[in-house]
Amino acid sequence: MLQGLLGIFSGLITPVQTAVNTRLGRSIGSPLRASLVSFSVGLIAMLTLTLLLGPYPLIPATAANGPWWMWFAGVFGVTFLTGNVLLLPKLGSLKTVIMPVTGQIVMGLLIDAFGWFGTTAQPISPLRIAGAAITLVGFLLAVAGPNLRLHPAGNRSAEQVDDSAHTSRTQGSATVLWSCAGIAFGMCSAVQTALLGKLGVALGSPVKASLASFVVGLISLAIVVAFVDRTYSLGDALKKGNPWWMWAGGLLGATLVMCNAYLSAHIGTGMTVMLVLLGQVGGGLLVDRFGLLGVPRKPVAGIQYVGVLVAIVGIVLKAM
Repeated sequence: MLQGLLGIFSGLITPVQTAVNTRLGRSIGSPLRASLVSFSVGLIAMLTLTLLLGPYPLIPATAANGPWWMWFAGVFGVTFLTGNVLLLPKLGSLKTVIMPVTGQIVMGLLIDAFGWFGTTAQPISPLRIAGAAITLVGFLLAVAGPNLRLHPAGNRSAEQVDDSAHTSRTQGSATVLWSCAGIAFGMCSAVQTALLGKLGVALGSPVKASLASFVVGLISLAIVVAFVDRTYSLGDALKKGNPWWMWAGGLLGATLVMCNAYLSAHIGTGMTVMLVLLGQVGGGLLVDRFGLLGVPRKPVAGIQYVGVLVAIVGIVLKAM
């Protein structure tokens, strides 16, 4: 029960962190450089916490003898982050959310089923598959509910139909490829969760696992920024008038990573992913509904609340 609440809480952090980093990105002029600042703040926070809490030695023998791939959790996290930045102009905000969520749920189910990345195998059963499918439908309703409308074609002219068909043919292949990429990016997030769990066990601390993830992630993101933005300028971020809380994204991110490292090792990757997504979607609706942290207020439809309830039912079924 407590672990479930912790998973939902860590998910609630995500939309808040997104709003904070978006505000920082406006001042800096780049979402990637805003993420780089966020990673730097998170790294400092995790380093301080690790030095205070230990346990010592900071890198025990169990970590030195562990698999090499567990150290790459941060790479998969940065891949997921960068992927979302690339997807937004190609797919739009709706598919940029839906495709990665699909990848996260599918990969989480596969990791648990086959015991990949050193996790404990949890055999697939019809009930678990049904739970995952219902959860995905719930998230789809929560995210895209108001946009799930049927548009009849009967009132369109033949010329409009021809233009629509031509546009569909020219853009269809690219959309399919980017949609597949979105699913793959979501899978990277689930892999990061599994690796964090393995790293946390090897290091004997989810705090240390978070620190290692932030170190690798910061280096990876710095390389991405060098190629994409070709500058590390902070823009107007240091000027007066900016809210102090826009620098707190790294602290929120560090808390999320630390929770994932703990939960993945105790309840499995698939369940961790679903609980975090539940908190993420629910928190996102609250941010939109009340316009928190400078985010413009958006109406939340009843079907979106229904979607959250459906997702909860799916998660309960998967846990049975």
